Amino acid sequence: MIVFAPKQTRYEVTVFTDIECGYCRKLHQEMSELNGLGVKIRYLAFPRAGIGSSTYDKMVSVWCADDPKKAITDAKADRPVPPKQCDNPVSEEYNLGRALGVTGTPTLVLENGQLVPGYVPAQRLVQMLEAEKSRAAAR
Repeated sequence: MIVFAPKQTRYEVTVFTDIECGYCRKLHQEMSELNGLGVKIRYLAFPRAGIGSSTYDKMVSVWCADDPKKAITDAKADRPVPPKQCDNPVSEEYNLGRALGVTGTPTLVLENGQLVPGYVPAQRLVQMLEAEKSRAAAR
């Protein structure tokens, strides 16, 4: 996973992401706000075009980069990422997403295992996470 963690984590969200997805890019642009609100984002690779596609190859380069956080930020901003190969989890993460029913990106996986397809603005995401935490505490 490529992890963007705040100083103090209140919530963790795992996100199946594609570097060429517009809404994934929009979510990534809110990373500072998300981290500021205590949300840790853990990215899993989900190249929508599938294994062996050019997007898949670019995502391998991101996951294999010396600094994957910088590489994913660059890739989502249409900045080049040098091609690189390594032992990587991209195909395994893609297959995991498919097994869980992921059909598009971004798909968020909340701490309770709930899948939330599509983009959710940072403030709305925190409201959802707080509501779920309250429901869990009431059980």
